Amino acid sequence: MVTIIGKVSVRRPSPRFGSAALLALCSLAVGWKWGPPPARAAVERRHIDTRTGMLEVPIDELVAVIKRKDRAEISRIAERIGPARLAQALRRSDAASVTAALTGIAVLRGGVRLLGPLTELVITADPPIAAAAARTVGELLAPVMAAELEEWEVPPDVMDAACVVLRGAAIAGINPTTVRLAALDALADANAACGPTPELLALLRDPTPSIRRAVALVIRPQQRLATGGFAAGTRDIDKGVASASVAALCEVAVLQGGRNAAREPTWEQTRQAARRLAVTAGTPPEDAVQMLDCLDPTSAADRHILDSLKARQRTPLGDRAAEILNLAHGRARP
Repeated sequence: MVTIIGKVSVRRPSPRFGSAALLALCSLAVGWKWGPPPARAAVERRHIDTRTGMLEVPIDELVAVIKRKDRAEISRIAERIGPARLAQALRRSDAASVTAALTGIAVLRGGVRLLGPLTELVITADPPIAAAAARTVGELLAPVMAAELEEWEVPPDVMDAACVVLRGAAIAGINPTTVRLAALDALADANAACGPTPELLALLRDPTPSIRRAVALVIRPQQRLATGGFAAGTRDIDKGVASASVAALCEVAVLQGGRNAAREPTWEQTRQAARRLAVTAGTPPEDAVQMLDCLDPTSAADRHILDSLKARQRTPLGDRAAEILNLAHGRARP
């Protein structure tokens, strides 16, 4: 009689073979189909480094505290691990350790020293890790001033290379959208260190709406005024892209005292778009709040809009509408 085990046909042994032989045949059949059982990952434990005599904290502890979302504890463990071992963890094969190292570096004092290895991950890592690395680069560069870069002895070419890699990751259409968006978010965070360059304007015509919106938020109004790039954004078929572009134009209005510095669309067209989008369901709240700066509280129509939004108490939109009306009322006093 023949018994099928896995994909191997095994003739049932006669009683004289005994249970040991049968067990061996079963093991062979299972091993052929599924392969040998995977080796269990070695568990790191705290130990004393024989070279330094200091207690070494394993990356596994950092993974555990990150799951608890205790930022103070994350920072403390990251300091205990230190920049050298966090840099080593970036080269590990398991995603959990690499992600934990990225989180630790972001909160580590002087983490900007690891800008080079992080930049390399943006290029070479799998999409989820590349996106996380890009965001970490943005976090590190966001608050960094020239004096801090000098304090930690970060060469200028390393910072320049990080900016170039972020721009390249955002522009490359072959990259996954998650990586491109992460790179654009990082460029927005690192705006002082990585000023937007003209090639990013081409992304206002990218086929992916989320990319167009991200670019509309990254490129600051002052840097787009001379390009006419606002016009395409305000007429975008995607509501999120259009609202971001209109909100950016309203920011220009505040910066320039209400004067229309953009060539196209005209100031009145922008104001009309702001009136419509600020009260339209589905407009991102952060865009709607910025659009209120386009409204003129001395105009009856705009004051009516502001009054209706003011009724939305304890919301960013209602609070901003009330603030604008109060400021206008204060200016109107003799």
